[in-house]
Amino acid sequence: MNWERIFNICMDTPIGKRYGTMSVKKQDNILDGFLDILCEKEHFCGEIDTAGNCRIIGKIVTLMRTMAYEASGKITPEGVCLSLISGEFKYSLTGNAEADCV
Repeated sequence: MNWERIFNICMDTPIGKRYGTMSVKKQDNILDGFLDILCEKEHFCGEIDTAGNCRIIGKIVTLMRTMAYEASGKITPEGVCLSLISGEFKYSLTGNAEADCV
């Protein structure tokens, strides 16, 4: 099943929770989308299995630096729950579907 969603997300960071959105397009076993957090929108891509288990790569741009990351976890049409790793830092990213994309 192929689908597109926008998720309202929350990422736990050492300086507190950061909120944003994540737009995801799933086509077969490929994920493609954008993570919009910390006032920056950046592309990501990855793979997903039929149960929603996935691995994605991308980057997050902050005022101080650009951080490449690899994330793994689960993305379904209803929600997202990822563990995001950048260097020695690990973040939890969770969210719920906002709406179907038209």
